[in-house]
Amino acid sequence: MQFARMVRIMAVAVPAAAGGAPAVAQIVNPVASPVRLQPHRAVYDVVLDETGPAMSISSISGRVVYELMGSTCEGYAQNMRFVTETTTTEGQVNTTDLRTSSWEDATSRRMRFSSSTYGNDQLAEQTQGTATKSDAPAKLADKPAAPPAPTAKISEAGPGAHQSLNIDVSKPARKSAQIGEPVYFPIDHSVAMIRTAKAGSRVFSGNLYDGSEGGEKYYFTAAVIGDASAKDELKAVPKLSGDAAKLDGLRSWPVAIAYFKPETRHFDQLPLYEMYFRFHENGITSNLLIDHGDYRLKGELKELTLLDQSPCK
Repeated sequence: MQFARMVRIMAVAVPAAAGGAPAVAQIVNPVASPVRLQPHRAVYDVVLDETGPAMSISSISGRVVYELMGSTCEGYAQNMRFVTETTTTEGQVNTTDLRTSSWEDATSRRMRFSSSTYGNDQLAEQTQGTATKSDAPAKLADKPAAPPAPTAKISEAGPGAHQSLNIDVSKPARKSAQIGEPVYFPIDHSVAMIRTAKAGSRVFSGNLYDGSEGGEKYYFTAAVIGDASAKDELKAVPKLSGDAAKLDGLRSWPVAIAYFKPETRHFDQLPLYEMYFRFHENGITSNLLIDHGDYRLKGELKELTLLDQSPCK
């Protein structure tokens, strides 16, 4: 399900990026760089942008519907559905329907995740579970103890000083796993990257866990952040319907992010794939491009609806 993995990264970790340092991501002063994500519903049209001669794909077209809901005090929920049609060079047409949802608590310490993949209307893969950050080292990890992770809201928290991640998968079968390193969940990964951009830093890096790949794997991410667009230069995304005008006046940055297997984080290995996009300071993403080496996918933001923040009680 390599293609499905790329789609998930685009739509669920789309507001996420990182790059440049060791395994523990850089944390920028949250007071100096506050971040408030805008709940929204976004629709992206996806097409095959480029393919290499070794690939047996002649076309890919599809649509992503992504929804972000919640607030910094209640946590955030993400829902995504991506339906795509792939045509091979032999003329065979296959339909893929990927549905994912996740929720992160307000302290970025716990996440629920669920995903289902359908191929030609048949359920092909399903994952469901929870992940909880722990101050205790992983059972097999030979690492010195770290101080307890501070309690903070999503807008202030990075991966924290936790030492491990405890994973409990309930579907397709019950199993448990541990990751012996600090990780970002998708929302705090997004917030930390925007905070870094607002602070004027050009690079950011960290481990990302989103519950994909059976819920047991994580990825090292490394990103380079370009210059912010000046407010007087910004215009609404062309041909965008809905609340397009509300993007006017917001800063945004071009971002290039690479995804590595954790063991190849030393940058002397090629990434699994790379992603390019424009990241707006409220967490909305546009101008997507995923480069898998053998082929590239392009995603264009077509519809945008801003949603209300969940009230803090």
